[in-house]
Amino acid sequence: MKTPTWAYVIGIMMMLFGGCSITGDLQSINSPNMLEMQHKMMAGMTGETDTIEMDSIGLDINNTIGNSNSGSSEQQAFKNMAKTMKEMFYVSEFTKKWMVRFGYIGLFFSILYVFAGIFLLVKKTFSIKLAYLALALSILFSVIQAIVLSSDSSGGYISLTSGFSQIFGIIIDIILLVVILVSDKTAYKTE
Repeated sequence: MKTPTWAYVIGIMMMLFGGCSITGDLQSINSPNMLEMQHKMMAGMTGETDTIEMDSIGLDINNTIGNSNSGSSEQQAFKNMAKTMKEMFYVSEFTKKWMVRFGYIGLFFSILYVFAGIFLLVKKTFSIKLAYLALALSILFSVIQAIVLSSDSSGGYISLTSGFSQIFGIIIDIILLVVILVSDKTAYKTE
């Protein structure tokens, strides 16, 4: 008996979503470096440092603002806007630490997710159980991640959205799980 069509669709979707999750997990692991770079850029824009240079275009923002003839009110407005952006995108140490932890833990679950999708296509007797396991663990991990990241009240906008962004993944996992549950799995009873 050949692999059912639903298994091809779900397997390919699991491989795609797992691959996207791997990319997101790697970004979470690298997030402290990116946030530090953003912090330095915002500090330069608000005038907290002498200069900030943008390597790709060689622009010195503070000298550009300082040499401008447009008046101090525009300079102050620009600095206020930069300061507001800095406050809005503030990320607490708690959130940074947990983003990295969740990135490393998520790599394991994402790889398991990809393998579950592959084995749905290969049609082994354990394929359905592996898919159930990967989807259940993904839902559980996303719920834990959402709770932890959104619980940090001092984390700011980034931690709040990081926590609530997990809801979309949970919905996708539940849909895939329901499709597997209601589909005909007789092709997986024998190899």
